[in-house]
Amino acid sequence: MKPYLLLCLSFVLVFATQDSNTSKINYKILPIVSSNPNSGTSAGVMASVIYSVDKESSPSQSIFATEYSNTNSYHVFALNTMYFDSDKFFSKTFLGYLFNNTEFDNASIDAPISPSKEDPRYDVTIKVAGQQLLYEFYKNIYLGGMVYYVNQTYSPKNQAGADFLKNSGISDSSRGGFGGIAQYDTRSKTEKFFPRHAELISFKVNYSPEVLGSEKSFVTSNLDARVYRVGFNAEDVIATQLYLYAASNNTPDAALAALGSQNVLRGFSIGQYKARNMAALQSEYRYQISGTRFRLTTFGGYANLSGGSSGTAQGSRNDDGNYYSGGVGAHYIIQEKAGVDYRVDLATTNKNGYSIYATINQAF
Repeated sequence: MKPYLLLCLSFVLVFATQDSNTSKINYKILPIVSSNPNSGTSAGVMASVIYSVDKESSPSQSIFATEYSNTNSYHVFALNTMYFDSDKFFSKTFLGYLFNNTEFDNASIDAPISPSKEDPRYDVTIKVAGQQLLYEFYKNIYLGGMVYYVNQTYSPKNQAGADFLKNSGISDSSRGGFGGIAQYDTRSKTEKFFPRHAELISFKVNYSPEVLGSEKSFVTSNLDARVYRVGFNAEDVIATQLYLYAASNNTPDAALAALGSQNVLRGFSIGQYKARNMAALQSEYRYQISGTRFRLTTFGGYANLSGGSSGTAQGSRNDDGNYYSGGVGAHYIIQEKAGVDYRVDLATTNKNGYSIYATINQAF
């Protein structure tokens, strides 16, 4: 089925599905869609469950999703973000399984790949689990930590795929790790999912030692700073994000900074462009259509990749450079009390790539 037909079907199903009518738990089940040249077109189902642990805390959210693509790729994941004890504690739990039948087009890759004229083909399987826990030590200031486990394996399906993995320094990895988190969050209890005037700044440092499975110990750190301000109209919002990422020399390919990941520069296929360091800035204008549940958005962003990849005896990435993306979107408020949106975004990039997304929550 064509991507635009899937998007039309998605909106029909969203409008046809009603929120639950219970007082403590509000749920929504809806379709998700994504499409880009390298990953194909995928469709699936996502459930958003809004609930409250106690009356004094912000709404919490559980997300469950499964998706399958026309490239025979699929993924399943569950995410739970929970506030409790009058927002003194914040917990995030993530479980995921992804199988991706990667089919890069030679024309979309800058570096030489293979003497053959084949397009690179390989499979990647990812298993991931993580847990964060933060405590509010002072007003709006949270401190805490996280633990995580990632297993990533690759299987080339042709010689070009094997050459791409070798030349890019990509190999299997299985690792555990832990880290510390400092966060400043001024979002009100009623605007966690759609802030209008707030700041959210998070700094994380993660360590993956050899004793927990890494081939060599490595450290990664990232700063995610978001500012939300009221737009030209009282119901509009201007959202801006600064995202910085840095990794040590021994960082494996699976833990490098990646365009498209974390919704940083929508439009790029996740995993295609990576480096040890990334600096990105993006902004989005969210226009509320008065008297309706609809919002319209326009967004754009810039990123710089630097430092190359970790590098190995068999090869390394060479994706350093400047990247741009932009696009438009349409949102529909599916859980009005919490401010949860169902969004459809169309993004394009300076590498002539494009992507379509139909999913829930804001990009940032």
